[in-house]
Amino acid sequence: MRFRRLTPGYFRVLQMQAAGELKAEPRSLLAGVVATVLAVLGLGGSCYAVWKMVGQRRVPRAP
Repeated sequence: MRFRRLTPGYFRVLQMQAAGELKAEPRSLLAGVVATVLAVLGLGGSCYAVWKMVGQRRVPRAP
């Protein structure tokens, strides 16, 4: 079941899923694994970029 807009009916479906009254559509296991890998890569890239920026600020100053 796919909805194209955020309608009151869509929010009712979400509430029913959260309450356990309606089963969610089965998802592929591969999609969850790919999403997790992409999230880890994104966080790792962000942390690496911040680490490099912080490292550039610690340049010793000449007296």
